Amino acid sequence: MKVFFDTNVHVAEALLGRGAARIMRATRKARWRMYSSGYVVDELGRMLVEDLHFSRRLAVLAQRRVMSHCTMVRRRFRARARVPRDPDDSPVLQAALSCGADYLVTNDRHLLNLDPFESLRIISMNRYYQLLKDDGLME
Repeated sequence: MKVFFDTNVHVAEALLGRGAARIMRATRKARWRMYSSGYVVDELGRMLVEDLHFSRRLAVLAQRRVMSHCTMVRRRFRARARVPRDPDDSPVLQAALSCGADYLVTNDRHLLNLDPFESLRIISMNRYYQLLKDDGLME
């Protein structure tokens, strides 16, 4: 199974820890492949520092955690892979498609409204948690 986590999942892991961290641990334990991109890593740092006013140190630690746990993919542009209502989300969709992800996990409504997109399932963190739980992967 291949899973691409959107920036908001990594923000939740960095700040809220428990729920998001549990799904990340369960994903690793299941030996499912986790993917991210430079765009997500950059956006994570920017959001933590500029939008949420956390320290640069916390942002760097969160970025390093993503890069150490995820296979980094290069985004390939695909004409159809656009998010009409929020073009800033298009690089996330494109990266998830580029790595052949089965799931894009996000809480972004613009992305969730596209589910399914080609062979990609776009699901919320809560739905992903339930998927892990149903498969007996949650502690």
